[in-house]
Amino acid sequence: MKTLVFSDTHLGRVFEEEKYLFLKKRIEKVDQVVINGDFWDGYLTSFDAFLKSPWNQLFPLLKKKRTIYIYGNHDRKAFSDKKTSLFSIVQTRKYVLQNGGKTFVFEHGDRLLPSIDDRIPLSKQVLYYTTSFYTSVERVLTRSIRGTTRIWGFALNNKLKKFIEGKSEFFIFGHTHFAEFDLSHRFVNSGFIQHGLAQYLLIVNGNISPKQEWYK
Repeated sequence: MKTLVFSDTHLGRVFEEEKYLFLKKRIEKVDQVVINGDFWDGYLTSFDAFLKSPWNQLFPLLKKKRTIYIYGNHDRKAFSDKKTSLFSIVQTRKYVLQNGGKTFVFEHGDRLLPSIDDRIPLSKQVLYYTTSFYTSVERVLTRSIRGTTRIWGFALNNKLKKFIEGKSEFFIFGHTHFAEFDLSHRFVNSGFIQHGLAQYLLIVNGNISPKQEWYK
């Protein structure tokens, strides 16, 4: 079985056809999909608006591939409703997958690395403008450095690693927007798919392959 794992697509009000076609093509080629959080962005749009957006063209395909949907911090369970079943068969905060005799634990990562609004109550307006600003800065950095190493990405991933020390399972996170493949610590981060850069994982017979490419 071939499983596609991706996270942090942050789909929102703006429909990007190149991104849509990229996701569609990758999803079509696998048997199963795991969305490891922040599929859509509840800081920038509403769940109802997302369901009505052109992104919904992905829903039948995701449902066909028996997609596992893991909530993140931008697409919290509280932001949506039972209509998540339109694009997934399982909706959860944490998921355990057996593949090729190995155990993989999926979690977005925000439970271990809380975002600012987990600590300080913020209005929707503040979250909207803060997220919009951060996204704009991230876009410039991603396009200018072409996805090269970011010090803060490593720092956040290292914090996540401390929570899984001594564990026998393989842990796969998202959240930090920084892909990392560290099997010596049984740690993998699926990265993100934004700003033309796509980072994702393929799991086949227990073997994980990290992928990175540009879709525009």
